[in-house]
Amino acid sequence: MAAAMLIFVRILANAAVEYDIRQSLEREAFKNLKEITTGTAGELMLKENFIQKEGDIYFLVLNKNREVVTGEYPQGCPQDIKVSLKRLRCVSEGWESYYIRDMRKRLGNGNRVYLRAVVRKSDAYSRYQTLEYLAYFSLLVIAGTVILCGILLSRRISGSLKEMCRSAETIGKNMNMSERMEYEGKFYELAVLTQANNRMLDRLEETFCQQEQFTSDVAHELRTPIAVMTAQCQYVHGKKVSEEDYQEAFEVIERQSLKMSAIISRLLELSRLDHDRRQIEQEYVDLPELVQSVCEDLQQKSGDRLNIKLRLQQAHTVGDISLVMIAIQNLITNAVRYSQEDSLIEVETGIRENKVFVSVKDYGAGISEEDLPHIFKRFYKADKSRNSKGFGLGLPLTMKIAQKHGGTILAESKEGAGSTFTLLLPNIE
Repeated sequence: MAAAMLIFVRILANAAVEYDIRQSLEREAFKNLKEITTGTAGELMLKENFIQKEGDIYFLVLNKNREVVTGEYPQGCPQDIKVSLKRLRCVSEGWESYYIRDMRKRLGNGNRVYLRAVVRKSDAYSRYQTLEYLAYFSLLVIAGTVILCGILLSRRISGSLKEMCRSAETIGKNMNMSERMEYEGKFYELAVLTQANNRMLDRLEETFCQQEQFTSDVAHELRTPIAVMTAQCQYVHGKKVSEEDYQEAFEVIERQSLKMSAIISRLLELSRLDHDRRQIEQEYVDLPELVQSVCEDLQQKSGDRLNIKLRLQQAHTVGDISLVMIAIQNLITNAVRYSQEDSLIEVETGIRENKVFVSVKDYGAGISEEDLPHIFKRFYKADKSRNSKGFGLGLPLTMKIAQKHGGTILAESKEGAGSTFTLLLPNIE
């Protein structure tokens, strides 16, 4: 880059020198041309102010035959140069070059003479060498200043980046996600980078906290049925117990096994959906038909003790029938689980704002305003008691299924007055 700048300055300087020499020759030649006149007999006369040499410029007067009348050439300049009234010319002789400017003067008797201005190129350029050297020096000073400023700036930036790297390494080594990077400098870009890293650490800390909570919740949910099963095994092992006690122990173990199986199945289903390991089939889904099927199955299992009111309007979508059925089943099962026996449950299907929906409304315990934003978190239970109904996986699984189908779940609830959950999916009609 410095070399390119030097070349540019050199070219610019040469152009400036050429222009100045041309202007100087033109100006001095015109001044001297006015000093040429004719006498009373028509002979050539030069006024007193005629100058044969002005600085480095030599002036010669040539007659109409191109012969020198007065003046002399600079030493070494060729003297057989033809007259040309064109603009400035440059002729060379050996290693030296000369600038020449010819002008014509008409005399009173019809004769004409020529004024020639000649300057040696080296003499002309010598006047500009100081300026040229000053330009080179200024260029070097500017380049040095820019380089020095760049070095100082890069050191400040690299110092801040190294400090950020040390902070990141410390956080990674100590696994302390509560620590944050700090930057109090004046570089806006580094401040933005620091803020972005801190936001990333916020998300990582939240993820780690969720993972720790998730691990704790899974361990607790599985520990309870395992403890119950272990206790039943210890009770019947090595003792004389009745056939009824054996039967009761086996039933308890079976119930706890089914509970563990349900937890593991939902966790596996969530994991597959999270990591896109579950292929989503594209099937024609008739929502009223699915709702009817789920409700009939629940009625059959409960022995007709459910009070479900259906308002089914046409609603169709495209998706995985098995997953959509799981989502609908979870919503209706939750409504039944948290409602009083024989309490009314309203299930509705239809189209709303270019979305098909399945709405499940119950008049049960409801959810507090404090708990409502967290109900789609895994293992979250509005009732903080570990003996509460459900595992805290049904609603997260339902939300994940809805999202995988391009939909969502809306929840409205008031504590003591019941809840309404609405599954929204894309409409294909």
